[in-house]
Amino acid sequence: LTFAAGLRSLLRQDPEIIMIGEIRDAETAEIAVGAGLTGHLIFSTVHAKTPAAVFLRLIEMGVEPFLVASSVTAVLAQRLVRVNCPECVGAYDPSEEALARFGADRPTDVNWQRGVGCDNCGGTGYSGRTGLYQLVPVSDPIRDLILSRSPERDLTGAMQEAGVKTLLDDGLAKAAAGVTTAEELLRVLGSLQ
Repeated sequence: LTFAAGLRSLLRQDPEIIMIGEIRDAETAEIAVGAGLTGHLIFSTVHAKTPAAVFLRLIEMGVEPFLVASSVTAVLAQRLVRVNCPECVGAYDPSEEALARFGADRPTDVNWQRGVGCDNCGGTGYSGRTGLYQLVPVSDPIRDLILSRSPERDLTGAMQEAGVKTLLDDGLAKAAAGVTTAEELLRVLGSLQ
């Protein structure tokens, strides 16, 4: 029994909501999209570097752009960052080099905090993880770009024009609340330029 065969069998039960662990091949992608078009609410993961790349990844798997545009209603991107240890957290100033890596998004009004290391966190300054999230509702402009097989940068631009908060926006909000550090945001999100 293959994963796709199991998914087909599940669809015969006519569930309202289906969670597919991961869409990693063309057959699973086609079944998931087909189920979405017939009224099922599908939740799944697609490994992609950016939210815009999710649409392109499905198209690369062989799903027609009109099917992607019709069936995907939203994309939720997630990255995990380490959380400052609550037992040893304190104010600090990130290096100019670290702040410069934020480029145009360089934060100016953040009271940076970080853990200095204690027995509670094993000397790391961190204790646990939390998510950074970016929710992208699929709007008509984004659908049009999917239909025309537009490049990732155009899809990302449409998301920005629509006012979609980015992973960085969420990360900076969490940093402003003292949850994580500048260095941790840069480690997880890259150079940001």
